[in-house]
Amino acid sequence: MRRSIVPALTAFAILGACQQPAAAPEPEAPAAPDAGTTPVEEPSPMPVATPTLEATAPLSQGNNLFAWSLYETLESKPGNIFVSPASISEAFALLYPGAAGDTATQMAGVFGFDGVPADGFAVTQHTLNTAVTADTETTKLTVANAAWLREGSTFQAPYRDAVEGIMKAKVALVDFTQPAAAAKLINSWVEDHTNDKIHDLIPPGAIRPGLTELILTNAVWFKADWQSPFKAEATQDGTFFAPSGEITAKLMSQTLKKARYLSRDGYAALDLDYAGDDYALTVILPDAQDGLTDVAAAMTAESFTTLLTDMDSASERRVHVVLPKVRIEASYELNDPLIALGLGDAFTSAADFSGLIEGAGPGDLVISKVLQKTFLDIDEKGTEAAAATAIMMERTAIFIPDEEPVEFRADHPFLIALRHKPTGTVMFMGRVESPPPAED
Repeated sequence: MRRSIVPALTAFAILGACQQPAAAPEPEAPAAPDAGTTPVEEPSPMPVATPTLEATAPLSQGNNLFAWSLYETLESKPGNIFVSPASISEAFALLYPGAAGDTATQMAGVFGFDGVPADGFAVTQHTLNTAVTADTETTKLTVANAAWLREGSTFQAPYRDAVEGIMKAKVALVDFTQPAAAAKLINSWVEDHTNDKIHDLIPPGAIRPGLTELILTNAVWFKADWQSPFKAEATQDGTFFAPSGEITAKLMSQTLKKARYLSRDGYAALDLDYAGDDYALTVILPDAQDGLTDVAAAMTAESFTTLLTDMDSASERRVHVVLPKVRIEASYELNDPLIALGLGDAFTSAADFSGLIEGAGPGDLVISKVLQKTFLDIDEKGTEAAAATAIMMERTAIFIPDEEPVEFRADHPFLIALRHKPTGTVMFMGRVESPPPAED
């Protein structure tokens, strides 16, 4: 019997393996503004047609291709890896309506945003978000977005309408001259939308007064029971063959009468369904104890997404499954991985976010940091997972708030001194007592 080893990449399927859309929840009433923020005037409702679920397929496909590409950029890191490609993609979906030129083209290429028409992007993204949410006794998945704008700045009307009016993101003005208070405010929002599983996403030192202009955040939280729970009494201490050597782990086990199973060259794949049948955890298990490197090297973004698609129609088999209990907490700064995937302009003066903020043209705004924190807990009852992503944006030059102008009205006699600045020598001096009258 093949030893059951769960590679770190199995976690990708939690958000990507949705098989049927959950019923759309009722719209929530607008929340009261948080303390310390200035609410932005509510936009007028926008009459837009809701796309069909089929229309969201290019966005799902783009996210899944991005998922494997991101894993490839991170796989050289030692230890467990757990990221949420959906949370990253969602955060950039908030930014995309404000991007232009090559910056927008690169963003669309990395995340697959160009799979839907630009004028329907916001509503299609919102439709996808609504489809993946779940709220039952056994399965919950929430998606929340927010845009935290520097006090004194104003979003361009089309961007605000897309992000707040259509995509339903929270929008608030924040005083970034107080980094600790601003970070606490945003981090509290993240905690509230991840069931208190993600803490301190934004370090206060990452907020730079005079430069930080905008922080976009996304939070995803998932909690579900297994369709076929593991029995706690069947969990035993057993050997897990880690790269660093054999370790003792808590190994859960059960025999499933019917489970979708595929055997491919060098690995097998198994779907473990969650209650309600809307979500599954796809476990990709190398045949060899040390085979993960070879399996990952042979995998591509395209073959990964093909595998996930094939799992939906895979034949059901009787399977004895052994799975370790898993708990992972991870944090990432994603600038370098995203640049490596083709998002170079957005982090440099070549960035074009000219559709974002009033008065900011091409090259005026850049991404300073992309941060993500994640949480995963797999036990006999089910799975809880959470992720939060932040895109931090800065001005390319220090922003000095406009002061009230000093009144200097020379409408009466005055003196003048024309001087040589390097030496301080006054070359001419005089008095203006009466200027020439204006000609008719």
